[in-house]
Amino acid sequence: MNEPDRHRVESAGVALNVLTLGDPNHPPLVIVHGIRDVAASLLFVAEPLADRWYVVIPDLRGHGDSENCGQYTIAHFVYDLHRVIASLDLSAPVVVGHSLGGQIAAHHAALFPEEVRALIIVEGLGPPARPFEGDAAARRNMQRQQLLTSMQLSERARALPSIEFAADRLLANNPRLSRDRAHWLAEHGTTVAADGLRYWKFDQRVGQIWLTTDPELNRVRWRLIECPTLIVTADLAHEYWTAQMPIPGWDGRFTDADLDERLRCFRNGTRVRIANAGHMVHFDEPERLVIEIEGFLKRIGESG
Repeated sequence: MNEPDRHRVESAGVALNVLTLGDPNHPPLVIVHGIRDVAASLLFVAEPLADRWYVVIPDLRGHGDSENCGQYTIAHFVYDLHRVIASLDLSAPVVVGHSLGGQIAAHHAALFPEEVRALIIVEGLGPPARPFEGDAAARRNMQRQQLLTSMQLSERARALPSIEFAADRLLANNPRLSRDRAHWLAEHGTTVAADGLRYWKFDQRVGQIWLTTDPELNRVRWRLIECPTLIVTADLAHEYWTAQMPIPGWDGRFTDADLDERLRCFRNGTRVRIANAGHMVHFDEPERLVIEIEGFLKRIGESG
């Protein structure tokens, strides 16, 4: 793995860490990671693209080597992406976003269409419809509990006893990872804090983001996106959703009607499926993801 260059970008009082690979004279391609992830985990996707693209991967605020700030909204994250593009003088990059990163990238493309040449959303349509969403009282109770819980979290979760323990956690949640890859991700996704203990490299409070966006706002923004858009879905993503949200009787899968309704929001969208991958597509099938990215960009006439 080639060592990326590092940059610092100031955004609304927060210093963001940004990794870059490739020749700055090549066309720019930005990759935005998801919640409780780090930019380094996307290097396995970035490296093969860096022969033809200038690949830029920011650590989201509250993640990786960017600063924690204790307050996290969709507006902050979108502004951070805007600041990265402006500060590095990137001319209309292709933007790729995974999970929360896909939501951030979509909101950004809707609000700043001149800054995005093409958009690739990887597992970024949010969770499939859940049973309570049609029940206003149940949804209110869920949102209230989410508010109370997220505001009471401390910055750090429980300390990790070792890198090996962290790797085992990754393997338990991502069974298609190799042990070597899990160990590499654990090394790059954890840090030793001032108290001498090891922690995951994210602020636990980043979950506040879900208090500031909702499915209806997402749809409003999706309908505003003008650029060609690739939507990548993973056939085994239900494993992640049911683990994250164990709801009796819910299998974590999109119904055809639910998925089709979301896809129709994109006026210039194309969908591809990746069969042998869960929600963390860049963990399970990084090579296949690169193929899909390159194929899409070639089809729309964009090449590095």
